[in-house]
Amino acid sequence: MSTVSRSPIRRMLIVLSAVAAAVCLASPASAEPNPVNVCNSGSDFTVCFSLDRLQPGGDINVHLGIDVAMSREEAQAIIDHSGEEFSAKIIGQDPAFDNSLASVPVTWSSAWDGGLSAEFDMVATWSQLNEDDGFFDGYIDDLFGRIVLTKPNGQKRTFNSTTIHGYY
Repeated sequence: MSTVSRSPIRRMLIVLSAVAAAVCLASPASAEPNPVNVCNSGSDFTVCFSLDRLQPGGDINVHLGIDVAMSREEAQAIIDHSGEEFSAKIIGQDPAFDNSLASVPVTWSSAWDGGLSAEFDMVATWSQLNEDDGFFDGYIDDLFGRIVLTKPNGQKRTFNSTTIHGYY
């Protein structure tokens, strides 16, 4: 019976290689949860923002939704007024400034007994949402949705979602 002798350094390299391979295989799942959905609310509104990657390294479904408490009559007057009642954007949050990355079109709005609701949807490419060059935080993208409601009298109200952090 023969035994193979391996030096301690060689054994350590084998173990480290196995650990490194396991970390590399596990990293994408932990660095990029899929899908991500966050909501933010105040006394008279709720705004939600979600990102759902369609395939690894591929396009991302972007969704924003909002409910604003008001009377049905006020909500219907906003919808019936000429012009867009809502606009929505994805914003990159940086330490020094925020930058607008993409406009998200309204896909649905409705007046109801509780107020005014709307949804916004688009498919974005990774390059549209890749807002960070890594100088400040190692390439992690910090994204939030901003929805602006415009009333018939021209008054605007801005709603921001909670920020999503990830690699996009």
